[in-house]
Amino acid sequence: MNLQEQIRDYLKPAGKQVISLVEEDIEFLSSHIESDEKIISATTSWKRATFFLYLLTSKKILTSEKIKKEKNLISYDLNAISNLIVNRKFLSVEVMFTHLKNEIKIKLNSDDATKAFADKLENNFGISEKPIPKKKEKEPKTIKLNMTILNGKEQIKESGFNYVLQQTKHGYIDIVVDFKEPETFKLIKWERVENVQKSASSIVGWTVIGSKFGNAGAIAGAMGANIGKDKSVATLFLKRENGEKVPLVIKCDKKDLEKLSLLIVAEEEEIIQADVTPSPATSIPTEELIKLKELLDVGILTQEEFDAKKKQLLGI
Repeated sequence: MNLQEQIRDYLKPAGKQVISLVEEDIEFLSSHIESDEKIISATTSWKRATFFLYLLTSKKILTSEKIKKEKNLISYDLNAISNLIVNRKFLSVEVMFTHLKNEIKIKLNSDDATKAFADKLENNFGISEKPIPKKKEKEPKTIKLNMTILNGKEQIKESGFNYVLQQTKHGYIDIVVDFKEPETFKLIKWERVENVQKSASSIVGWTVIGSKFGNAGAIAGAMGANIGKDKSVATLFLKRENGEKVPLVIKCDKKDLEKLSLLIVAEEEEIIQADVTPSPATSIPTEELIKLKELLDVGILTQEEFDAKKKQLLGI
């Protein structure tokens, strides 16, 4: 393969049309290649409505310019080049370097031929491959919410009167009590529930039945069973570092819900399930039992009637 064929071969990724537009340059530059010089790569540049050829050889970077219809050779000796920088852009590739104290800037076409040319240049000057910078994960803006806790206060290590939820890190929330040091929890998920009794049922499904979390009647007593048009409750499903589950039922209004919707939950996939799982053949009628307990609490049912109905529902 002669020198001109080698140059065309390097230009193949740019396409036949580009090659045809630099045929005159191919002939001109190949005539200036020395016998002990090897062609390493070739590409083109588009400027002043004309394509220009650039060659990288084992000794030089070569191109040409036309002055008064005459082609003049431009040659940059590799041994005299320093501070070479390759800047890959969307529509072009810029090569900048210092040659004999002169600052040189070459703007090349952005195509596969130029990509190979730029890679060869960097390899020749020992420029290490640039690591792709990791995209820095944006931390959320601090979200603050003054909480009215309806159920679960006793699960918080600090007790007080003022409870503030805040999130400054993805997947975690801090709970600050009376301006003391915050306690950090992993936020597994949160759920809005318009009916307090349903919210209480969801808590029962995440903790051991009979735990500190009271029945729906206790929560409903704090607010009433149905909260109203713009009122609601939300259940926050939290975890301590040691894996301890901490569900909280909090009172919400429209603004509170907007803030909750901005919270970013933990990435881990959690299945919120009962600590005590019934056998597949049976299921515990939680809502019916809660209603029965409320009737017992207000005195509509006697203990005997409650026990009998409970046994009937559980199939005992």
